[in-house]
Amino acid sequence: MRALRVTPPAKGAHLGEVPAPELVPGTVRVRTLECGVCGTDRDIASGLYGQAPPGRPDLILGHENLGTVIETAAGVTGFAPGDLVVATVRRGCGKCRFCAANRSDFCETGAFTERGIRGQDGYMADEYVEAPDYLVRVPKALRSIAVILEPLSVVEKAVEQGAAVLARLHPPPSPTPSEPTALIAGTGAIGILAAFRLRLEGFGVTAIDRHGDDTPAGRLLAAIGARHVNAGTGLDVLGEQRFELIVEATGSANLDFALLQRLGPNGALVLTGIPAADRPPFLVAGGGLLRDVVLDNQAIVGSVNANRRYFALGLRHLAQFRRRWGTAIGDIITERHPLEEFATVLNAPTTGAMKSVLVVNPR
Repeated sequence: MRALRVTPPAKGAHLGEVPAPELVPGTVRVRTLECGVCGTDRDIASGLYGQAPPGRPDLILGHENLGTVIETAAGVTGFAPGDLVVATVRRGCGKCRFCAANRSDFCETGAFTERGIRGQDGYMADEYVEAPDYLVRVPKALRSIAVILEPLSVVEKAVEQGAAVLARLHPPPSPTPSEPTALIAGTGAIGILAAFRLRLEGFGVTAIDRHGDDTPAGRLLAAIGARHVNAGTGLDVLGEQRFELIVEATGSANLDFALLQRLGPNGALVLTGIPAADRPPFLVAGGGLLRDVVLDNQAIVGSVNANRRYFALGLRHLAQFRRRWGTAIGDIITERHPLEEFATVLNAPTTGAMKSVLVVNPR
């Protein structure tokens, strides 16, 4: 079968033939339909990180996925040929209590693996084999947008983590603001999906990036009633506004510290971007920032990956996005290319792009 492979830490990716995976007892064979491409994939292809399976130099890329079941091993229940499925990404360490409960996104040992990223092959191949516990069945009505379920699962977890902090205030005394406020930093797929999710919850959403309004992201934000702000010159463009919830999706450490100054009393800053660890150090007014965190009852929360429950939540909310905003949710996918055009998609995204998708098998 065809597979898109990398050889960490070398730069570059190559499409070639590899043996098809074996269907073993207790597993399901899936034909890959589509794979989303994100910054993680681009970083792996650039040689920044990535880890091949043990005993091999190469890794099949890809963790955002949509496929269709083509075969189940004897005794497997709950899945049948023709079912649309999305597979989760992280696999537990086999040692800690969270991984034992299929909640490996909270792994306590750090010895987990991740398909297409760390120690296990990913989904940018014609087929893959997986255990049913890691597959989520998708309604056929969501076929055209289900490839964004994996990034949405990350958003589901991040929003839940932020909401848990804000829940400290409940029940709030009267009167309460008519609309809670949220700031989204970054308008890639994670940021835009966070905007959809928070608008669904009744938040007034402001999303910032370094582009004008006339981009796919800017137009989509307007379509769901969110405010778009070009913050290319700095956060001063926000005036004096502070926010109850901030979701960061850029991976910029400098911006993370600046965002703290935009957090309101009792608010939560949820970090989903992963800054490069080898960047030169920089100065921040740490004492003042941490003083405000304490005196304003603020919280800084990191959120990574997502377990199966968040994928199930994402499916429910994808359907709700459709009911409320029609086809707008599909506009997050700004380009689709056949797998053979992987090099185009692995390059830096175009201005305002949100989600690039590689079509592995059309059906």
